[in-house]
Amino acid sequence: MKRFLAFLFFSTIWTAQARAEIIGVQTPRAVTEVQMKASLREIDLVDEKGAPLDLRGLMSNGKPTLVTLWAHWCTNCRAEIAGFKAIADKCRDRWNVVFVSARASDFPKDLAKFRTFGLPWKFYRVGDSTKTDVAKAKAARAFYGLTASGGVVTPQHYLLTPAGEVQAIVSGKMDFAEPQRLAAFCAP
Repeated sequence: MKRFLAFLFFSTIWTAQARAEIIGVQTPRAVTEVQMKASLREIDLVDEKGAPLDLRGLMSNGKPTLVTLWAHWCTNCRAEIAGFKAIADKCRDRWNVVFVSARASDFPKDLAKFRTFGLPWKFYRVGDSTKTDVAKAKAARAFYGLTASGGVVTPQHYLLTPAGEVQAIVSGKMDFAEPQRLAAFCAP
């Protein structure tokens, strides 16, 4: 239960936007918050070799999970790297952290750039099932948080409880390296 203190670093944002569908950058979306949350149960994530990530299995270790949509071309994504390095140094074992390419077509470039940072986590993309399965394609659009103009907002973070419930969706940059946020994220 103490791990949920990490979610307190959202308190000032949450208070200011308590009625907001998604915390952070607000943009017209082609999908709903409910669809975005449900997408985590429906999408297929694969690594560079095509091996699937069992997200439910990963979450069965009782730790909260952070799923981050990330892109090599995203200035804010790269700006968060210092914070992720701080998390890796201070409390890597307290969270499951999953990075996912914000656009499957950018996966090779995203993966190459991500590797230059030396972070301990793996990098994934949405699986190819979206090309042949209409339901999977719909789930992928929801997972990406497709905007009304057909784009994505990056970075985008899904924070999940140890039970796998989406606690928050944060759209836009978070500064994990700020002392109070890092302390909350790394709370025992």
